Amino acid sequence: MLVYDYFPDIPFREAVPLELLIVAMLVLFMVTVYRNRKYNTNQKTVFRSQVFFLVYIVALMTILTALGGESQIGISFDTGIFWAALAVAVMEISFLWRRMQQDR
Repeated sequence: MLVYDYFPDIPFREAVPLELLIVAMLVLFMVTVYRNRKYNTNQKTVFRSQVFFLVYIVALMTILTALGGESQIGISFDTGIFWAALAVAVMEISFLWRRMQQDR
């Protein structure tokens, strides 16, 4: 089972159990869902978070690739799936931007 995608042979992978990573991701997801339901998020906040997430993912992949890592599950710049997902994300962000401009 691959825990660390770009660097599967990292020395400390046994120090952090897979179950802990899964629980941490689920807790962060639930906190995000709760926060979004509790606070009425507007389009500007959604737009900013989508742009941030997209930039974060691309920057992280760039850094990990530059450090010599190679994706074990196929999430890399040389796959068509990544570019298709990136195109969909950019289109969604552009539609949200247009909607925000029309609402002004």
